[in-house]
Amino acid sequence: MKLLLAVVGYASLMGGCAFMTPKPPPVIAEPPRGDTGGDPKSPARAASGQEIPGYWVSKSVSGPGAPCVCKVEVIFEGGGVLSGTMLIEAEGRKRFASLAGTWKSEEGKLAITYADGRARTWSVAWDAGVLILKDGEAEMRMERAPE
Repeated sequence: MKLLLAVVGYASLMGGCAFMTPKPPPVIAEPPRGDTGGDPKSPARAASGQEIPGYWVSKSVSGPGAPCVCKVEVIFEGGGVLSGTMLIEAEGRKRFASLAGTWKSEEGKLAITYADGRARTWSVAWDAGVLILKDGEAEMRMERAPE
């Protein structure tokens, strides 16, 4: 069965992982607060569409089913095209899923339309060089990949 996922659509996959015995989530240190002055109470600011284009790699993933997601790599092209891969682990087996679609950022929201027609909107923030994507309980923090 060919499975096509979008980078931030991982939550739909995670629902399918619920019947599996999940591995414990990795312990991720809180990223440095850099441009917020190190104040942990300082909120992340909304990201503009100008900041999103580029090659991103997941730093941490949390929420329902997150233990199934090992790594996400995505390219948000300036023209609104999204492509990448997601490494997932289910029942002790790892596999890659392709990511494809389009994206649009407006007013702190990231709207994704996947190649298969599904659509999803995530809140977007930027904190000390980390792109934060949130949808309900699901959160993914991404860093720019080294060029």
